[in-house]
Amino acid sequence: MNKSRNYFLFIKIGKEEHIDALQKKGHLYCNTIRSYRKMESETLRGDKHEGKAYMKQVKSLQLLIDNKVIATSERGNLIYDNPDDIGNLFCLYGVQSNTVDLNNFSEQLIVIKNDVKKLGEYALLIHFPEEFLKRIENKLKPINKLFNFHPVNYIDFKSYEGELSPFYKSNEYKGQNEIRLWIPNEKEDVFEFFIGDITDISYKMPVSMFNELTIKPE
Repeated sequence: MNKSRNYFLFIKIGKEEHIDALQKKGHLYCNTIRSYRKMESETLRGDKHEGKAYMKQVKSLQLLIDNKVIATSERGNLIYDNPDDIGNLFCLYGVQSNTVDLNNFSEQLIVIKNDVKKLGEYALLIHFPEEFLKRIENKLKPINKLFNFHPVNYIDFKSYEGELSPFYKSNEYKGQNEIRLWIPNEKEDVFEFFIGDITDISYKMPVSMFNELTIKPE
């Protein structure tokens, strides 16, 4: 689960005005982790287990009245809340380097999962991920903002037992190939900041053209 993952492309999908703000102003709008939890039944973005601290698998549960068993559940899980899960997320779709054959110098289709295409009409392709992260770091460090940038680990909630964090999600969301910027916060509020114009390291395109997106190693 902790294997190293390399990415050659970050993709942000959303409304055109939000994509324009990200590209032209470097506007990163980081919503609260609890807001993602509330969106679980509304869009692909939400997950009711966002920010939970620990998951415990239970082989059987018994319901009793006056010490008499009235029903038994064969399996289940207990999920504990994290009292310190106040913070903000900025989420991206990541395309890993191992999805491309670097020994094949012909054009190759970049496969984007269909579910992700439903997140918005426009996408921003950030084709220099390292520089993008550097600009985020250069903005947050001077204001003493702690942050962590990491791929999401997708797990089977029916079998997984252990610690949870903002970088763990149910494997039903695996198609999102998500990478997250996590910023702890002292209050339950949106956090937004600007890293400046990133036109030099990005390209805006309609999501409808994803099927035409290819890469050619040189």
